Amino acid sequence: MKKNSVMNIVSLFGVFAVILYFLHVILGKMFYGGYNSLSQAISDLTADNSSSKNIARIFSMFYGIFSVIFSICFFSYYKNKINKFVTIASCVFCTMNVVSFFGYTFFPVSESGYTGIFQDKMHIIITILVVLFAIIMLVFYGIGFLKTKNYKYLGVISICTLMLLIKGSILINTLPKKYFGVAERINVYSIVVYTGILSLWMHKYLHNSIKLVEKNYEN
Repeated sequence: MKKNSVMNIVSLFGVFAVILYFLHVILGKMFYGGYNSLSQAISDLTADNSSSKNIARIFSMFYGIFSVIFSICFFSYYKNKINKFVTIASCVFCTMNVVSFFGYTFFPVSESGYTGIFQDKMHIIITILVVLFAIIMLVFYGIGFLKTKNYKYLGVISICTLMLLIKGSILINTLPKKYFGVAERINVYSIVVYTGILSLWMHKYLHNSIKLVEKNYEN
């Protein structure tokens, strides 16, 4: 009972992470003179030479911490609880957040755009890994939740998010550079919002579980 109560609180860390992420974008843009959301990458806000790096990195760091804690708890709680597809997806989800947090923390872009130095190359590699993990995660979540009786809607959401991610990846390589920021945001925001959806679902799941336990205890 106590364990579920603590987990019920931690389940909202995913929602906190979403809020922190968008604060990092909004406040970062406010402190970055001349920032163009249509053409510039979100990572420009935390670049070494950006005027917004100090404020943006604080919120970005806490976003990463809350995301990692939430994903670890999500995996731990649902491991072998629903089906093997959800278990695999949750493991990949956890791995993706750990790689994202440490990768982007140690390898922010050096400046706006791509300069080709080691730091920027590593940033690109981290991004490719995160996207690959996200695709694998969404495929397995889609299959896993669609196989359930009560959570098929999460399977539909997973597939829709996967389609958005793929669409964003295609647009990054096809749209003119002046719209790079738009295409990238389709990619990034879809995963960030999906984390929030998982968080709310887990919170509701645990809340219902606690109520059921209390009801049985009273009887």
